[in-house]
Amino acid sequence: MVFLIVLAVLIVVALGAYALHLHRKVQALDAEREAARLVFEQQLKEKAQETSKSITILAKGLVADELSITEACLRISWLLTQINPEARESEAYSVFYQVADATAHIPILDAWKALSREQRKAFDRERLETEKAFGDFVLDAAKKLLEEGVPKRKPGSDSTDLFYSA
Repeated sequence: MVFLIVLAVLIVVALGAYALHLHRKVQALDAEREAARLVFEQQLKEKAQETSKSITILAKGLVADELSITEACLRISWLLTQINPEARESEAYSVFYQVADATAHIPILDAWKALSREQRKAFDRERLETEKAFGDFVLDAAKKLLEEGVPKRKPGSDSTDLFYSA
């Protein structure tokens, strides 16, 4: 009988030690996960700051007439979405998306070079018409970006869906 009691106590102590070992292992994993989360959040914050700076540079270039309205809209709309996906719905900045959507089908780089002269002229006319139609609105939106800063995500938004394509 004493043997069974001693055996039971040994089994309980062994199981308790194993449970303590597993508990410490889980704590270590939780600490690693939290550290990785903090590093990831810092990377997201740095990426958002870098993206905001890029948007500001593009807006300044647009206002100074250093790049085309179409190019600025394509770049700014993509970058704004990386920081704040709700920016597309913003009345103040939706014009960037409207121009980007209206000109997204125009070939670029090698595809542009492969076009015939007539095709390039046709796309240029289309691009210029779009820029003429939206130009004042785009410039106003760029000035607003420069005055108010790049819109941030609203508090409470889930930050895990932010970009991270780098």
